[in-house]
Amino acid sequence: MNLLISTIQGIGWTSISRFLYLTIGFTITSILAHLLNPDDFGLLAMVLVFTNFAAIFKDLGLSTAIIQKKDLSDVELSSCFWLNILIGSFITLSLILFSPLIARFYNEKRLIPIIIAISTNFFISSLGSTHSALLTKKLNFKPLAIIDILTITIAGISAIILAIIGFGVWSLIFRQIILTSLTVLLLWHYSNWRPKFILNWKKSKKLFNFGLNLTGFSFINYFARNLDNLLIGKYWGATLLGYYNLAYELLLFPLSNIATVIGKVIFPSMSLVQEDKSKARSIYMNTTKYVSAISFPMMIGIFVCAPHLVNVFFGHQWERSIFLIQILSLVGFIQSIVTTIGWIYQSQGRPDIMLKWSVVTALVLGIAFFIGVKWNIEGMAIAYAIAAFILALPNFIIPFRLINLKFSIFIKQFKSTFLSAILMGFSIEIIRYFLLNYLKIGDLWILIALVISGIIIYGSLLYFMEKDLYIKSIDTLKLVLSKKE
Repeated sequence: MNLLISTIQGIGWTSISRFLYLTIGFTITSILAHLLNPDDFGLLAMVLVFTNFAAIFKDLGLSTAIIQKKDLSDVELSSCFWLNILIGSFITLSLILFSPLIARFYNEKRLIPIIIAISTNFFISSLGSTHSALLTKKLNFKPLAIIDILTITIAGISAIILAIIGFGVWSLIFRQIILTSLTVLLLWHYSNWRPKFILNWKKSKKLFNFGLNLTGFSFINYFARNLDNLLIGKYWGATLLGYYNLAYELLLFPLSNIATVIGKVIFPSMSLVQEDKSKARSIYMNTTKYVSAISFPMMIGIFVCAPHLVNVFFGHQWERSIFLIQILSLVGFIQSIVTTIGWIYQSQGRPDIMLKWSVVTALVLGIAFFIGVKWNIEGMAIAYAIAAFILALPNFIIPFRLINLKFSIFIKQFKSTFLSAILMGFSIEIIRYFLLNYLKIGDLWILIALVISGIIIYGSLLYFMEKDLYIKSIDTLKLVLSKKE
């Protein structure tokens, strides 16, 4: 199967699986939000600040290195597998040892058993890291899609049952452990590769060096992306952190569920043509345009529909999150594209440059967060938005040099998707005002009306402004559904 068909079918499988993953996950989260209270979600958010930090080191970038390197021996793969086991075991034990200190930091003793339970995820996930990387490297995304859908469904249903029984925050904890365990079992089922009892440091040194720069970037980026949660949890407590975390999760919609998911396919594809700048540039340009076509209207839609979305899916007790969601949706508008620059750094084998720029990013965000936290969670959200827009331009210009891409050419391709999304936003805001003030119908019906109207308006505007995008989308869909090799 040639690269084009493999890539497009890979995007097809990841897109379908992510849509189902999103739908199932969002439904489960909304059910849990009604069954549990903000304090339960806040406790989990406190723990995730530290476990997400530990996740930076879970394989020291070895999985990414496996995908990026063209030729790999079985000795290198087996060495990576056993290194992952050692790293996962070390992280699990470290979190267990530091759990009392983390609890003391928050002055919250309930966190100790929660941290101990979640820490086991690192050992469990280390058993499947190499298998997942190999399936990705081969652009074999069908089994990965099946795994995602099965695990989120089973783990989610289990969490709902536990919440109904009265497990409280522990229903959220067991949801993660069940999901990780099932994922590893299914990865071994779908991958025919099995590790040998070999650990050769010399053979795996190049992979390790690549991964080390990537880990360094992730280390710094973690503080930049999680300092806001840390400060809110420290100074304002679990309940306010629960409100902020809900808004932040909606910000991550275009990041973790569109750009990052597509990146799972685009990164290995760009790695295969890394020496050909023209092909790498073409893949990147075409893909980011499709990303914008989905993420731009999604973020504008969330901004307008936030009051009704919160009331319908999470309940009136979460109303303080509405303003936060609206501010962070503006961040998500641009971050959905900014996130894609990692494809360039990694596919071109230059995580070292990405590491250096991340230091600057962390400083700017850090200053913004320390200023914003003085004005409660609303101030934090505004500070985050300002910093994100300040960093936007250099975020693009630096990696574009690696594939000889001009920023002016890059930004022009978003004209139609940007204008269509903005005009759609104004249109559904007018519709919302009319429905709210004249018909006075409930939140659910307003939300349904706005979503349907938004899809029709955006689709019509985009068709009028760029008909060629529709033609390409249809051709892409045919390739996704094609079984020709």
